[in-house]
Amino acid sequence: MKDNILRYLRENELIAPGATLVCAVSGGKDSVCLLHMMLSLQDELQITVEAAHLNHRLRGAESDRDEAFVKSLCESLGVRLTVSRADVLSRCKQTGESVEEAARVLRYQFFESLGKPVATAHTQDDNLETVLLNLVRGTALRGLCGIPPKRGKIIRPMLCVSRAEVETYLEQHALSHVEDSTNASSLPLRNRLRHEVVPLLARENPKLSGSVFQMCEILREEDAYLDGAAASLLRLAKLPDGGWSCRTLRDAPDVLLLRAMRQLLSELSISKPSRAHVEALMRLVVGKDGSQSVTLPGGKILCRSYDKLAPDLRESPASFAPKKLSLDDETEIPELSLRVSCRFVKNFEKSMLSPCTFALRYDTIKAPKDLLIRPRKQGDEIRLPGGRKTLKKLFIDRKIPASQRALVPVVTDGARVLLVYPFAVSSEHGAQPGEAALLIQFMHEKEYIQKEDTQ
Repeated sequence: MKDNILRYLRENELIAPGATLVCAVSGGKDSVCLLHMMLSLQDELQITVEAAHLNHRLRGAESDRDEAFVKSLCESLGVRLTVSRADVLSRCKQTGESVEEAARVLRYQFFESLGKPVATAHTQDDNLETVLLNLVRGTALRGLCGIPPKRGKIIRPMLCVSRAEVETYLEQHALSHVEDSTNASSLPLRNRLRHEVVPLLARENPKLSGSVFQMCEILREEDAYLDGAAASLLRLAKLPDGGWSCRTLRDAPDVLLLRAMRQLLSELSISKPSRAHVEALMRLVVGKDGSQSVTLPGGKILCRSYDKLAPDLRESPASFAPKKLSLDDETEIPELSLRVSCRFVKNFEKSMLSPCTFALRYDTIKAPKDLLIRPRKQGDEIRLPGGRKTLKKLFIDRKIPASQRALVPVVTDGARVLLVYPFAVSSEHGAQPGEAALLIQFMHEKEYIQKEDTQ
């Protein structure tokens, strides 16, 4: 196991000689193994090993027990330890994130604050669960690549070993650990996959986690190759006076053009574009010659003038005009290249939801026929599970630039804010399965490409 991890570290160039490596230690099996293993390798790697522990304060006395255990472990091993505490539940109330997501964000913020390379204890089994999670939720090639060995300053030296190998290592070295009681819960999807789905698959292939790990390594190479080819396509299409040649771009296969468009949007500081935005941009590139434009998140505009694709440097709309939402019809907001539909359903089902479709409980709305979609107003508030929050605070938490906040659609039934697209639905007005509801759908894809007068 030691030789396997050492080879994996060197093959992937995960840590440089002379570096100080911080091991993230929760006190569980994997992280205890990680710390002990990296200490045994520090002379060969010519590194210094430290440890860090974040107390998420989610399990009361059990969380404090974990912290005390890690302190004792590091003291016995002579390892420098950095400990911090996080208020996960407060973040959930502020942002509306799930407990798992809020904990993950705070954990990686803590790692970033250390200012050094950080090793986490992910194993082949964690990688397998991640791939299955992505499959269940729906994914493209990148989601099948699993957990990368390195991302920024975060490295995963133990991705090449299984959980069973970790347990054997702990037994051989008489290493103790603590158990997280929530790992036995069947509520998180990851746990259900671990306890129910993986054992069934492992009956067909006892080396399942290793097989999936090898698949991920192959797919990562192919994914990196496609990224490189897409970057080359963008360089080839670059015009001397700025912008890109649509003729060059549209000659590429769709799979390559899709990646190139994502990279182009990244160059424009749009890091997580929706599929609808990317496909609208592709249609702009491959469409008939002429003048067209695509409106992107944040009001940025890409224009096509015959063969040339380039950003429109004109100012985007500062706001938009309020519109009454028509029941069982569509309302157009031209400033945002957006259409909004509103329809009544007698029995709401969760399958009706999507990232752009929201359900409001019908009997809590004062005047369903008088719903308004408008920009935010000073003093606007929305009720979230953790209490009331001003829209100003919501936008700050979501890191929406002040210049773009008046472009965020707000749905109201008078004075009350029911929905802030795409960030939040009022906890007072969100529909539950089986209830009568109003389905509000925001549609970009057909309205993003706008013909311009070329006369």
